[in-house]
Amino acid sequence: MTTYLSPGVYIEEVPSGPQPISAVSSSVLAVIGSTSRGPVKSPKRITNWSDFQRVFHGNAIAGGYTAEAVYGFFENGGPAAYVVRVDPSVAGSWQAKFGPGANDVNFTINASSPGSWAADLTVSVAPDRTSGAGTLFMTTVNAAVDITTNNNVDVQVASTSGISVGDTVTLLADDNAATTRTATVMAVAPDRLTVRRVGAGNISLRPGCVVTVAIDPAAAQFTLSGGAGIKAGDVLVAETSARPSPAASWLVTAVTSHGPSLVVTPATPATFANALPGATFGTRIVQLAGTLQSPTPPNVPLSAITPWNEHSDFVPDNATMTAGLRAWASNGMEGTWVAAGPGANTFQFPAEPPVGPITVEAPLLARAFAESRQWASPTEAQLTAAYSFLPTGSVLTLTGDTGTANADVTRTATGFSGTPAPGGTFVSATLKLPTDSLAVGAVLQATRPIREGDRIQFANARILAVRTVESVGGTIYKVTFDGATANISGDTGQFAVKAFTPTKIAPLRFSLTATGSAGTESFRGLALDPAHAQYFARDGVINEVSSLITVTPGAPVTPGVGTTPTFTATVQAGQDLAPSSQDFKEAIASLETESEPAMLCCPDLLTFDDPLLQYDLVDAMVRHCEEFRRFAVLDAPMGDDESVLEWRNTAVASTYAAVFAPFVRIVSLDAASTDRYRWVPPSGFVAGVMARTDLERGVHKAIGNESVRGIVGLSQAYTEARQDLLNPAGVNLIRAFPGRGMRVWGARNATDDVQWRYISVRRLFNVIETSTERSTQWVVFEPNTATTWLRVKASVEGFLDQLWRAGALAGATPEEAYRVRVGLGQTMTEADIDLGLIITEVAVRPSKPAEFVIFRFSHKRLTD
Repeated sequence: MTTYLSPGVYIEEVPSGPQPISAVSSSVLAVIGSTSRGPVKSPKRITNWSDFQRVFHGNAIAGGYTAEAVYGFFENGGPAAYVVRVDPSVAGSWQAKFGPGANDVNFTINASSPGSWAADLTVSVAPDRTSGAGTLFMTTVNAAVDITTNNNVDVQVASTSGISVGDTVTLLADDNAATTRTATVMAVAPDRLTVRRVGAGNISLRPGCVVTVAIDPAAAQFTLSGGAGIKAGDVLVAETSARPSPAASWLVTAVTSHGPSLVVTPATPATFANALPGATFGTRIVQLAGTLQSPTPPNVPLSAITPWNEHSDFVPDNATMTAGLRAWASNGMEGTWVAAGPGANTFQFPAEPPVGPITVEAPLLARAFAESRQWASPTEAQLTAAYSFLPTGSVLTLTGDTGTANADVTRTATGFSGTPAPGGTFVSATLKLPTDSLAVGAVLQATRPIREGDRIQFANARILAVRTVESVGGTIYKVTFDGATANISGDTGQFAVKAFTPTKIAPLRFSLTATGSAGTESFRGLALDPAHAQYFARDGVINEVSSLITVTPGAPVTPGVGTTPTFTATVQAGQDLAPSSQDFKEAIASLETESEPAMLCCPDLLTFDDPLLQYDLVDAMVRHCEEFRRFAVLDAPMGDDESVLEWRNTAVASTYAAVFAPFVRIVSLDAASTDRYRWVPPSGFVAGVMARTDLERGVHKAIGNESVRGIVGLSQAYTEARQDLLNPAGVNLIRAFPGRGMRVWGARNATDDVQWRYISVRRLFNVIETSTERSTQWVVFEPNTATTWLRVKASVEGFLDQLWRAGALAGATPEEAYRVRVGLGQTMTEADIDLGLIITEVAVRPSKPAEFVIFRFSHKRLTD
């Protein structure tokens, strides 16, 4: 009681009146049985057939009927179901590894549920550098300038974004970066940098030369002029064009954003000795597709990759030109080129790569134009028509066959000069690169396009920058160059196509892909650091998201280039194992924590050949339903009337269960099955009819005379005489009636107790008792006084009055339909109150179905 200490107006809220009682749902089903996949002995709530297909794969399985029961339930109007898989099968399992050793394991991957459904599931991991990117500052020079002193010099550049006063830059000449100088940035303008050379040594910068920033390996921090997607916990790797494999790596502890720039703090010093250039000058890389043939040892020879030979002219097989090659298998596993070693000219993988697509990264090479062509006395008109794309001044060498001397012809403004004498036969034409390549240009061939800004390193080591490129057709390109005149006359060899390429800096994460007949899922940008937002084992990354797999962390490893997962090893293939009766009992026990199900069925009960096992499982179902106020929908076995009657009398005797027959025929749910139809137990379909009737009419309405949807036939055509034997024993039939379809034609419990004969009466009491129990929890610890008793009585009477008005209770008045008594001297003694008891007596008069409708007919008399 509140004590008031000062005058005033006080507002208090006090409980008054009855607490309403809400009716619990009576239309939710629990189904226990075998499924092709899904969690084991863990109830999963589903609300439609699509949910079941997603969680449990939905395929009907041989010898089991769970899928059909769920289908029948929803087909007949069921709103929700809990499915409990019983199969004690073995789940597929794999290990993600970073090396061939037994301890080189990153983590374990398991199929999301046990069973052979995962037998064809392929799980692969691969390094992933697509989750983010960063670059160091790099720009190109726009105007020629000579730096010969240590004074300030203005250098016109294409961009100054990401550079600041005081930064140290590297100036690179365009002749394969052999000439470099270091300078300090003194001033920054949108189109120029003012730099001061550090140390001695002149350098001449021409248009196209590069200004970049290098990373000091001992630096506590470094800046990326542009970057995104980089987080603390990432392993950063840097690649230069001269070294496709990681040239440096850092484990990142912090990342700070400054506009478009990122300041990165590494955990440890970098794994390289010298300053890492922000841009390098090297052979441009192209990707060549092929197929890895079987067998595939870790050292894969060229002969195992097809069609490699298509590109042999442009990717020579020697250590000089192929030093930067690497290959990627279909699962992302990287192979390094070994020109001489374990199997000459092979790609060396960390483990056996899978057969299938493979991508080879190879240098882009060009060569002077050449072709094979059979010429017999070529005329100037023929040469002009064939080689009009050659620039003026080009020299074409025609190679003669046996007995014909070679001849050089020169492209003129209108045709060709030096046409060979009549009568000669020539087999090929080869372009000689001109002496003044700037004035004339060159015609080259390459497997991939040459781009403006590329450099071409000719055989005499002279590098010329490509100014313009014109595609002549096919693999032929007409190019002009920047720079001084260079004597490359007669050069018809192969030339490396080079370019200044920014050093690539990206988070080294990994991807995980699972694919099979059950579907394909791919997860990218996964990290090994538990603090990382994309930590692979964090809930919501793979676990709780994937319907195919789950992942479990292994022993901790320090994230790095050498510990990133690159391949998977199979530990266990998924297998199916038949469930025992104990598995079914454990599945029933798992429902004890679920409060929503009001019905229970086990269509796979009849898959046990031993009748004793069937009886044992029926007993477990009935005991569960009696304890938790649920109703068991049981299937009678296929057989004659006497065997069905014997099974019912032996297997079950309870007011909490009902038996239904016969088996029903449905269209097969398995699209791959050769059988169009299948006979299945009726329990799931009957439970759906119960749920539909509950929702449309109420739980008090008997399901007798309700149609069954989703079936196309019955295994037995029952007559009234046959039902006379089964109905008194509580075997409810589904019968076909002309013009009315197939209907449930029975409404009895599997009991001899006349008071509890009807299904609707038992289920109505289940609803009343459970609703009252759950909605009167507020009474616990209330004062055990007349006020509380009155509120309890009013609550229960209000609930029963609603049921009476809905037709669930019989009686012309409320007094005839129900009675509620509670109070001292009525239902309790002083001793009961001392013990903390509130005893309420409730009597209800349920409505019962009109099972036998009798019309009595007689002759009508005139006096009637």
